[in-house]
Amino acid sequence: MNEPYAKNEYAVRSPEARETDKEKKYGSIFYRMIEGLGSPTVILDAKQKIVYANNAAEELFGDLVGRSSNFFFEEKTVRELSELIREDCSGHLRTTLADVTYDALFSAISDEENRRYLTVVLEDVSEKAYRENRLRENMQRLKNEKEIAKNIQNSILPIDDKYWNLLHVSSIYLPADDLGGDVFDLIKLEEDKILFYVADVSGHGIQASLLTMFVRENVRAKKDIAEEGLDVFIRELLKDFIDLDIDATIYISILLCVYDRAREELSIINAGHNCFPLVIRQGGRVEEIPVRGMPLSRISDAAMYEEEIIGMRPGDRLILYTDGVIEEYSRMEKKIFGSDGVRRVAEKFFDYEGKALAKKIVSEAETYMMTKAKDDRTVIIADML
Repeated sequence: MNEPYAKNEYAVRSPEARETDKEKKYGSIFYRMIEGLGSPTVILDAKQKIVYANNAAEELFGDLVGRSSNFFFEEKTVRELSELIREDCSGHLRTTLADVTYDALFSAISDEENRRYLTVVLEDVSEKAYRENRLRENMQRLKNEKEIAKNIQNSILPIDDKYWNLLHVSSIYLPADDLGGDVFDLIKLEEDKILFYVADVSGHGIQASLLTMFVRENVRAKKDIAEEGLDVFIRELLKDFIDLDIDATIYISILLCVYDRAREELSIINAGHNCFPLVIRQGGRVEEIPVRGMPLSRISDAAMYEEEIIGMRPGDRLILYTDGVIEEYSRMEKKIFGSDGVRRVAEKFFDYEGKALAKKIVSEAETYMMTKAKDDRTVIIADML
């Protein structure tokens, strides 16, 4: 592409003198249509020669008449312009002249003798192009950061395995977005005691991802407090969440459990997690544990958390899940899948291996909904050892 050249003697003449010359020379459609435009405008003939340039174009680039269109555009673009003239089409593209970015708007026209030309109007969009480039750079940086956060988030989730010979865990984790708001973890407390939980942060994206990190790190940091009781533990967690001083619409639901194999007990506390845990006893009997409580938020009341203790023996199985599994609506059934749906699957397929049962719960929910889930979905099968 050629660079604009210095203004010549004609270009620096007064506007009145230039207009007089043009009107004498171009007493036709060109002068009447083009000179009224405030933007730099040129007309190209079928051979890609500039046959007319309005005052605004000459003030910027000098005398353009007779020059080739490659003064403005690259060779590939010049060929495209020839096609536009032949097909009597319109279009636009972006070009840069002397560090100034222009949107070039094309429109094919014909004169009184039916000869075809192409009008090219140049609009300075340097500021717009700068903003668009910055936006693209920021979007790419955000994409890269989200990918890093996604990898970190996935890396902290427990894998399917035995843990300290107390539990065998199998899980399904399906975030609705690149970054999800579900998290679960396991922490050894004593030789025969393990703490595990599932939590659901409101929303998706980076904010939800950061709050899942808050849950994980704070639960791990406070594991010793669990010995004083899960009610004390959850109140301390609530206090730290309130100290974050984030919007009152943001909340965390969490269901915490401690399995004590020596006592054959499972302690449970619920902070707003509306998915009651299910226990599958040896032999296949399924029990729902209706433990309730407020979610962690700026408006939560610390006095409302109560610990529930049930019997739990080796060979028993616990199912934990998040509301993305149950809350999607079925138009055919006119209701949500619900905890009842999870229970039906558990009762029918209770003897499935842990991973297979988790997958079955998710697949049955998807079949019921007949649509793509809008929320994160997590299912955890914990077998007591």
